[in-house]
Amino acid sequence: MDDSLREYLETTILPLYDGFDAAHQRGHVDMVIKQSMAIASCLNVDMNMVYAIAAYHDTGLTADRKTHHLVSGRIVREDMWLRKWFSEEQIEIMAQACEDHRASSDHEPRSIYGKIVIIKDEQLLREKFNYLYNTLSNPNSISCTCQQCQQTTPQNQWN
Repeated sequence: MDDSLREYLETTILPLYDGFDAAHQRGHVDMVIKQSMAIASCLNVDMNMVYAIAAYHDTGLTADRKTHHLVSGRIVREDMWLRKWFSEEQIEIMAQACEDHRASSDHEPRSIYGKIVIIKDEQLLREKFNYLYNTLSNPNSISCTCQQCQQTTPQNQWN
């Protein structure tokens, strides 16, 4: 993880969440970042992109709730500072992942990055909770989360 990118996001982007509704405050974005990074650690993806997508995913709430996912994508595309760390192609992938994260979306995420950040979806959170509950309830079943992800996730789900 690039330290200068992390510093930029933590000082410029994450403070936006302090002004959002109770369900989208700093604790929410911190959770999405943490869970996204944990899932991504099992995959062959750019961790800087994952961190940035998770940080930006709800920034569109600065405009409204109904189209926040689309506004979040626009915010990513318009943030000229991101060009310090990412190519135009990477920025477009990140913008699309933000647009695709909405749980009520009528389409599948367009990339693995969109699939990672959509963990906020209730069904995926429920599955994660059930997995963690079952693992922590049975000390004999505790194993590396990454290995478990790779063993229990269909190969094409993350392509």
